[in-house]
Amino acid sequence: MFSTLKSRRLLIRRSAILLLSVFFSYIILSACRNHASTKSNGHEDERTAVESSVFKWIEKRQQRIASESPMKRLFGHFLPPFSTISNDERVLLAQISDNKISKRNKCRYVFEVLYKVDPKWDNVQSAKFHNIDELDNTLISLLGERLRTYDYCFLSGELDPAQIFQNSAIDPFDLQKRMFPFLKRVSKESDVMMWPIVTDLSTGESVPNPQVDMESSKFNGNFWSNWRKLSSGRGFVLTMSEKDVPLFLKQLKVMEFLKNVLPFQIITTGNDLSLESIGKISKIAKEVGQKVYLIDCSTMLDSEFSKAFISFFQNKWVATLFNTFKEFILLDADVVPFVKSDYFFNSPSYKRSGILLFKDRVMQNEHTFDYCVEMLSGVEPSGQEHRLISSKLIFDSSLSFSSSSSEEASVYYNFFEKLQLHHVDSGLVVVNKREKINGLLMSFMLNLDGKMQRCVYGDKEIFWLGQLYAGQDYSINPVDGSVIGPVDGQTDNDGESSNSNYYICSAQIAHSDSENQLLWTNGGLKTCKIPNSAENDFQREPDYFKDRYNEVSTLKGIYDAPLHVEGLIVPDVSVNQWMQIKECSNYMYCAYATGDKHINSELDAGRVIRFDDEKLKYINDISQVWNAN
Repeated sequence: MFSTLKSRRLLIRRSAILLLSVFFSYIILSACRNHASTKSNGHEDERTAVESSVFKWIEKRQQRIASESPMKRLFGHFLPPFSTISNDERVLLAQISDNKISKRNKCRYVFEVLYKVDPKWDNVQSAKFHNIDELDNTLISLLGERLRTYDYCFLSGELDPAQIFQNSAIDPFDLQKRMFPFLKRVSKESDVMMWPIVTDLSTGESVPNPQVDMESSKFNGNFWSNWRKLSSGRGFVLTMSEKDVPLFLKQLKVMEFLKNVLPFQIITTGNDLSLESIGKISKIAKEVGQKVYLIDCSTMLDSEFSKAFISFFQNKWVATLFNTFKEFILLDADVVPFVKSDYFFNSPSYKRSGILLFKDRVMQNEHTFDYCVEMLSGVEPSGQEHRLISSKLIFDSSLSFSSSSSEEASVYYNFFEKLQLHHVDSGLVVVNKREKINGLLMSFMLNLDGKMQRCVYGDKEIFWLGQLYAGQDYSINPVDGSVIGPVDGQTDNDGESSNSNYYICSAQIAHSDSENQLLWTNGGLKTCKIPNSAENDFQREPDYFKDRYNEVSTLKGIYDAPLHVEGLIVPDVSVNQWMQIKECSNYMYCAYATGDKHINSELDAGRVIRFDDEKLKYINDISQVWNAN
């Protein structure tokens, strides 16, 4: 009797389980079928994720459940072969399909899938150029997907990785290191907070780390979120090598002339500058009353990665990310501003988007490659990613838009449709780091990508491409890069005609606003900033330079002279293209404009800006300051 009672109880239990299984299978099937039959809210030609994508894997799981036979759905847990999709995961997938899942559970599931799809995944793989298109394109596609997901969860999403992965096989420290391979490896046992060594060069004293109300391991485990929150104040940010130090000393003197009160931070990876150069900077900073700090980031960087991958232009991304400011103006050492910092921070475009860029010379005959555009199309969010975490860009290859709708749209169109290479001049960039840190991280990782480095010149275009692929907004000053210097030209018919041709040749690129105000120049204010350029030019092209300048000493005198400014030309390149000439080691460019006698206005072919006497004196006084010994 006891045996019979036990059998009945077992039968009842199995029946209850079967009924629950039928109920849950019906609910999950309905949800997954709804997901499978619902078209994306995106575009019909949206990108499909690569096969190794986390989002592609999740979609396949949803499709698998939706396509299971009734027998499998009802008895799959009782009859072999057993389903590899657990009831817990089925419920989770149904919640995802119905958009009823919490961000916490979604993020945990997505990153657990990441480790399941590829247990050895690591973004360091994209820093190597494999020279296999399918592999290189897949790696950068996965890079974009992972960084947007990380932002969705932990930066914009403000989740704490330690809480999300509590009782999970995922180590949040391991996740952070794989996501950002340039960061120093830390663990929950780390008792030193990740923070740079900050030295006040006016006193020579070290600046102590800020006090934080958390353990070092907790700060390190969610580094970017905590680092962003502690960013404060405004200032200027630079990175430089030994050869840039003399230029920076000139820049400091100009800042004194402009009565600048903001501090400077020089960002280094450890041993960028000699003690002698640091001493020179300290001396001049004290003399001109400018506050300068040295920020040594070696305490936060992976030393092996730095040696292998961080050089030249990549140092700029270290500067953008590891300065301690909330808002900053990133400068090259040879940049000369003509307006105070408030002009840039108060710009409506900057306030709207949190990052302001300025246009480069428009060089229509220099192009990127078709394979670059093809590769970057894979960095756009896939349809699967859009459906799961709502990723979207302000521009993408599936959208139809007018290239004249904004400067940002025009730049996007000219890069991706016309393959034009040069668009922005990164000599001066205005950034709100708290708002744009996810785009800056995307930029750094894109610029580290082995194949991407072959598609752009240095870091310039990566500033807007990083913000674009992070799903962020950005602003580009609408006035084309221009040229500044002495204005030459001729007037038709001995001055009787209203048509005049003007030109300026110089090694400087200038930037102005829509009100014709000169804002800043890149390239210093010496006629030629390249050391020993006169000697090298005569040696390189002896016939050319001897015919024009006779002797090296004559050319050297011209090159070493302060740039004399009379005006500025913004060329209309559809009429008069830029001309690169051999002077100043090929760094000299000429711009042309044709128009009537009414200068300082929109001309028929380019814009000539003639400065009045007061403005000319101001500009040339700054030139004298720059060129003073």
